[in-house]
Amino acid sequence: MASCKKDSPVIKNPEAPAKLSVNDSVSFIIDGKLYATNSITSYFSSMYGNSGTNLKLSDKQGDFYRSSWQANKYWVGAADSVQYYSGSKIQTDDFGITFWFIRNYKRANMMQRANFYVPNLYENYYSVKSYPYAIDFERQGKDEGVAIKCGNYKKGGTSFSPLSINEKSNLTADSQKGSSFKITKVEEVKGTDYVILEANFEANVFDEKEQPIRISNGFLRLRTLKYGIRF
Repeated sequence: MASCKKDSPVIKNPEAPAKLSVNDSVSFIIDGKLYATNSITSYFSSMYGNSGTNLKLSDKQGDFYRSSWQANKYWVGAADSVQYYSGSKIQTDDFGITFWFIRNYKRANMMQRANFYVPNLYENYYSVKSYPYAIDFERQGKDEGVAIKCGNYKKGGTSFSPLSINEKSNLTADSQKGSSFKITKVEEVKGTDYVILEANFEANVFDEKEQPIRISNGFLRLRTLKYGIRF
């Protein structure tokens, strides 16, 4: 079985940015200002990746390991599991925002494509329901749910801690108290493997000092593969 040893999550970008389609849009408010896409100056790209789950310090390297600041120590995930995330980025002249949908799997329950593990083709990756925010995304890999990265020319942040796994984070599930992300619609595109999903969201995104910036009145419409992005 092929493995992929990295000191950071493995990310694949299968698509170059393309003009936004009629099925992709996002809008939200930060500091009283509305940000929204339009079909002329907005671009869309997708990505996916793998990382370890439940990373712990170890004397030996493992699949999807990360370097530790401690000598001869590595952050290594559970040997039988892998985290998969499907991401979509929307970019305009004013801002960029990325949404990741994150799930942890037993490797035996996934498909392997080269050095990547992806959900099976028959699975529906998206459901009409509320999703928690994955606070430790890009760190120990324990949380499932969604994650957001948002930025413009003046400020930005992530819904998870921006700190290295080697730094102590003060964020907990309570850091997203009052936040929400709910997929309200998943509609199959007839004759394809795509769906159009719609979601409403509110969230805190955190700057480099883990100070919160509030996103409110968020709306997302996205055309994506029903079983998650893959090549």
